[in-house]
Amino acid sequence: MDSRHGKVRLKVESDRLSNLPNDLIHKILSFIDVKYAIRTSALSSRWRYIWTSMPCLNFSSEGFHSLPEFSKFVTRVLSTRNNKTEVHYVKLAFCGKASEAFVKRILKYAFSHNVQQLDVTCLPGKKGYHEDLCESPLSVFSSQSLKNLTMSGYGYRHFIMFPPTWYLPALTTLNLLCVAMNYDDTTDKCAGLLSNCANLKNLTLNNCRIPGGQSKDLHLCHLGLSNLTLEDGGYNAVYVDTPQLKKFTIINWPGIRLVSAPNLASLRYKDDTNNYFGNPLKVSSDLLHLEKVDICIQCSHECKDYAQDIVRLLQQLRSVKFLTLNLELLKLLVSSVELISDQPSPFTDLKSLKIYPADITKPEVTMSTEVKNFLLDSSHGATFTPVSYEVRAVRNVASAENLMRKLQVLLDKWTENSEINTTDMEQDKAPMESQTATMHEQVEVENERAFPDTKIKWHFGERMTHIESYWEGLNEQYEKGYENTGHTISMLREIKVILTKLPASYRDKLEGRFSGLCVEAETIMDNVMDCMKIKCGKTPHRSNVSSHELVTSPQRSS
Repeated sequence: MDSRHGKVRLKVESDRLSNLPNDLIHKILSFIDVKYAIRTSALSSRWRYIWTSMPCLNFSSEGFHSLPEFSKFVTRVLSTRNNKTEVHYVKLAFCGKASEAFVKRILKYAFSHNVQQLDVTCLPGKKGYHEDLCESPLSVFSSQSLKNLTMSGYGYRHFIMFPPTWYLPALTTLNLLCVAMNYDDTTDKCAGLLSNCANLKNLTLNNCRIPGGQSKDLHLCHLGLSNLTLEDGGYNAVYVDTPQLKKFTIINWPGIRLVSAPNLASLRYKDDTNNYFGNPLKVSSDLLHLEKVDICIQCSHECKDYAQDIVRLLQQLRSVKFLTLNLELLKLLVSSVELISDQPSPFTDLKSLKIYPADITKPEVTMSTEVKNFLLDSSHGATFTPVSYEVRAVRNVASAENLMRKLQVLLDKWTENSEINTTDMEQDKAPMESQTATMHEQVEVENERAFPDTKIKWHFGERMTHIESYWEGLNEQYEKGYENTGHTISMLREIKVILTKLPASYRDKLEGRFSGLCVEAETIMDNVMDCMKIKCGKTPHRSNVSSHELVTSPQRSS
């Protein structure tokens, strides 16, 4: 009876899965790699061909032993897919050069099937930062349907040649991350980046570089751009001429010249590099529609020229209604109070002023009467909200705890995978050694008896197949271990930075857990290294990894 009930329940659940509408199934499959989406065809006859009509394609070379293997897979998928179905979204992540044939094949297929969103990520190859420079094929493609484009490079080894010949009239969102923007000596400016994107509304440049040092400038000119983000850029001058710009975010990118943005409503300006470049944001025209401004500047130097630039910037933001400043900026003003003591408050429409500490480990800053008058004298009805060091500390504690939880999940998963790999290695070790001895004996006997060469080649062929399979598995483990190590160390360093900014009373409560995570991470990485060395026939030994220094308690700030 129980057995029959079990079969009925299984059948009902199977029917539920099969009865899902195609749109919902396609949505579910869009979150996974195409390779795994294809495997769902084995679930039932209902699912057999569903993947062929997926409007979202997610390709990644990470699960393949070589690029030629990945290229063959891409060719099979595109040739088998229902050619009448349009492609709405394509995500491609790959190692190697952007000039690979499969990259162009995927892009050509996507554009010919009216793709609307494209996300291309160049993963680090075996040479890492020593990969050869390679131009992105996106520089020369055109599409009437593409609305959203994201391109992520690695180590600036992939670049867009200026001016790009792409023609993307429907594009509304463009995101470039870690991409070099090259142009030859005959090109004066980089205005061509946006010239063929008439409907562009949102632009993000994150960690982008223009080779050539400070002699190369970037000109961003667009009539319809409404949202612009510039983050972690090079030290080139950037000229922004965008009449319809509504929201502007600048994070650690010096040399910005806001030539024209008369409709700007929101400005976020952050520079926490603690270095004085002498090149802060400069505004060339009045910003009469400003609603919200958030400025966070940390400067370790008490430079009069820099302070004067900041005072001038604040005066040009006089129409702002909601202003947020960090205490470290006020300290800069206090150190150069003579610059504002005789100046009237520029903020005549201010409704709210919020002051907060960007670094809660530094001594508290007291806002002098001159600074307070400069900020509030012309707006008597404005509310003044100082965010205490205590509130900031609580927020940082929450951030540290959240990161620790994520790191623990990563370490647990890594440990589980490592244990599985170790078990497999032990099970394979004896048969492999036995097979090796047997193979040597067979070859010797065959040589002595003068068997035909074909038989000798046949046995060597079996051995070579086994060796190739062995090294492919080893390479996959290496790449996964390298990736996990990078993520782990990155998270540990991020947590350490937060802890060093906490007051001692809060830091002491988290140091024990943090030290435990460091020790656990180092143990896992040592075990992985030992397994790799055993597979390579080397003697395991413990090595100091870069997380070792993190095991010690975070140094207290004075």
